Amino acid sequence: MGVALMLLAVLLSLTTANEWTTVSAQQVSRPLPRYNHVLVIMEENHGYEQIIGNPAAPIINHLAQAYGLATNYTGVGDPSAPNYVGILGGSTFGIADDNPYYLHTINKPSLADQLENAGLTWKGYFGGLAYPGYKGICFPVKCDGAPDISPLYAAKHNGFPYFAHIQNNPQELQKMVPITQLDIDLKADHLPNFSFIVPDQCHDMHGAPPYCVDDGKPGSVTDNFLVSQGDAYIGTLVKKVMDSSIWSNGNNAIVITFDEGNNAQSRIVTIVIANHGSRGLRDSTPYNHYSLLLTIEKVFGLGCLQNACDSDTIRPMVLLFAS
Repeated sequence: MGVALMLLAVLLSLTTANEWTTVSAQQVSRPLPRYNHVLVIMEENHGYEQIIGNPAAPIINHLAQAYGLATNYTGVGDPSAPNYVGILGGSTFGIADDNPYYLHTINKPSLADQLENAGLTWKGYFGGLAYPGYKGICFPVKCDGAPDISPLYAAKHNGFPYFAHIQNNPQELQKMVPITQLDIDLKADHLPNFSFIVPDQCHDMHGAPPYCVDDGKPGSVTDNFLVSQGDAYIGTLVKKVMDSSIWSNGNNAIVITFDEGNNAQSRIVTIVIANHGSRGLRDSTPYNHYSLLLTIEKVFGLGCLQNACDSDTIRPMVLLFAS
């Protein structure tokens, strides 16, 4: 049995998939409970139709069916960097490229500031990161390497250092750590309140480092290879969290989402796995990364930032996080 199938079998034993229940936040209104931990796992460059129903992603499809799936969720920008910034700051701040973060320093507060001001904790876990606090924009090779030789870590997939408070503060930068630290923190029961998790470019469905070439063609052999690698990796991450002592104590959620699809308007898969939350739920409410930010702010009792404050267009993900 392959790794992906073994992980799927384990996850099936941990969950019970119900029949789909399709609702929208306009139909039902509930107060959001306070959460102890929220973990966001960010994947890359695949639209809703490229993942849901794709046999190359059995674990993600099972999680989407067993838990809560937002069926009308989009990113907020294009290319990658604006989405990683937007999900933490409530705005793209005019960023429309993947240029180095120090060319786009943002002198505005982020979710990290809000959490710290409230006495809560955060950490970013990044695949391929050289060491905690690494300030480079690529690792382990140059950003513009030879064809099909790309870095595992790319700073364009890390929104934290764009914010001046983090970029210029060594203690804050230390909260950006290699993804291997997640195992240590889970075992030690030291998981922060908010975790932002980005696998390396061979496991976030982006591709291009050695042995994970991306031909850019949805449904192709190479693209489905990327999808299957990312799917299996997500299964590993989810299982580790669910197996930890943290998962059963209090309210906790894992969110699986993507930066964007083919463009900023493309639907993307966003799954909410709440330990005391919905099962077999599809929420058709229009959401985007600002909606997720607003929801995280609300479940931690925080205020709102930038576009997340726009109550006319941005709604919290009430049903998907309801306890």
